[in-house]
Amino acid sequence: MDEQPLYESRRLFRNLWQQYRIYADRVELRLFGRGRVIPADDILDVEVRPAPVIGDLFRGKGFAYSFALKMDLADFFSHVAIHRRSGWIKHIRITPDDPEKFVRVCKSIATNRGE
Repeated sequence: MDEQPLYESRRLFRNLWQQYRIYADRVELRLFGRGRVIPADDILDVEVRPAPVIGDLFRGKGFAYSFALKMDLADFFSHVAIHRRSGWIKHIRITPDDPEKFVRVCKSIATNRGE
């Protein structure tokens, strides 16, 4: 596939050298050589959150939001919270190199898909 990503995160220590890419119709999360694809229409919400993840329990976000799948060192850095519409795991936390830009691009693909 020759499709160019709209956003590609640099591999850094804080994201455990993982690769996060946003395409026009999906978000790809590469974890130790294995990929997880989140279709754009499956994304309910995406936002930048402060560390630590468990702190969201005390910030009024609720129990399920506080115990998310953390794919890297989200407990130590500002990170992105992805809330999915479906699947066993609905809350995912990742730490791209530029969380604000990741969220901006991710929201733009959700908007373009009719959200």
